[in-house]
Amino acid sequence: MAINIQLIQSSGAAVKDLGVQVAEHFYNYMFTHFPEVRKMFPGDMTEQRVRLFNSVILIATNIDTMEVLVPYLKELGIGHIKYDTRPEHYPIVGKSLLNTLKHFLGAAWTQEMAESWIEAYNLASTVCIEAAYEAMAPSRFVPVTIDDVPPAV
Repeated sequence: MAINIQLIQSSGAAVKDLGVQVAEHFYNYMFTHFPEVRKMFPGDMTEQRVRLFNSVILIATNIDTMEVLVPYLKELGIGHIKYDTRPEHYPIVGKSLLNTLKHFLGAAWTQEMAESWIEAYNLASTVCIEAAYEAMAPSRFVPVTIDDVPPAV
């Protein structure tokens, strides 16, 4: 199935006015259903909620603007290296996001919308994961040599 851009944008617009309560619900869902990831996050989630919410809105708004979206997603993927984010964490986030959207969109959440968000999320995850992999590629390793060590005195 192809991504229905209009459905992604309209659902993003529908939750935009709800603010960080969307992110609050997302994290409550994720930490309840996947408690193993809680340790990856700060104790005070205030700033994290805002960042997540802004990311979701940016992605939904720019789903048809790849020249904006792809660089953003690459930066996001590389930025998550420092949190030890691994490919197996992305489905956890995806399931939490989809369940959150379904919760807030209610009757507007249709099969086609779910399938579009799944496609969009999987595409976004792939870009993030590939950017992180590229940033961590073993081929970037430069071995230490004797020239890197101060001479003996």
